[in-house]
Amino acid sequence: MYPKIDYEKCVGSLECYDVCPTEVYDVEETDEGKRAVVARPDDCTECEQCVDACPTNAIELVED
Repeated sequence: MYPKIDYEKCVGSLECYDVCPTEVYDVEETDEGKRAVVARPDDCTECEQCVDACPTNAIELVED
């Protein structure tokens, strides 16, 4: 399993990026500002820290 971000809900707080212990995320610049992107899904350990940290519930763990 790996994290999937719903960008309709994402507000770009980067909480997921900050808490991820395995550096699954990178930060991307967009016209609206910065946002996290799942760069290394295979590194996910399914700890759910990113899911818990997201203030808008924009992240869920999904299967391949």
